[in-house]
Amino acid sequence: MRRGTPRPTPPSRVRPLHLPTPGLTTPGLPLRESQRTPTPRSRRRRPSGPLRQLVSGLLCVVGAALLLQGLMILATRLNTLPLVSQAVANLIRGLSLLAAGLLQVVALLAVAALALLALLLLVGGLARLVRALITLLGTGGAPRSMVRSAGKRAALR
Repeated sequence: MRRGTPRPTPPSRVRPLHLPTPGLTTPGLPLRESQRTPTPRSRRRRPSGPLRQLVSGLLCVVGAALLLQGLMILATRLNTLPLVSQAVANLIRGLSLLAAGLLQVVALLAVAALALLALLLLVGGLARLVRALITLLGTGGAPRSMVRSAGKRAALR
């Protein structure tokens, strides 16, 4: 058999698949809405009569008229122009504060990135210095290339 192809399951391990029969329920479980038998009386909603529609329409019109009247009274008692201009001014002030806050966060991130870069440069530079000192002190002050060539010369003799 090739690799990657699944092996067939032996017949002793195969279990039959039991699917629910449509329309039958499992014992002990409640019936679903679609499985319940319909009642002889239909629950169709009767169309509302013309009197009910008339009353509903009148109530909507009266409610709308009262709301409009209340808004007109509110407009005469309150000076709406300064109210609207104050709301716009507050909105502009809020947006400018938001922009200033975002600018401050960006500046803080830039300073943090510069500090991190300085730390990385410091650690990298110290590591190079230590490596150079170890190389110089380990070979007696001669560069590694001279030590290698001297070793080769000694091996050749």
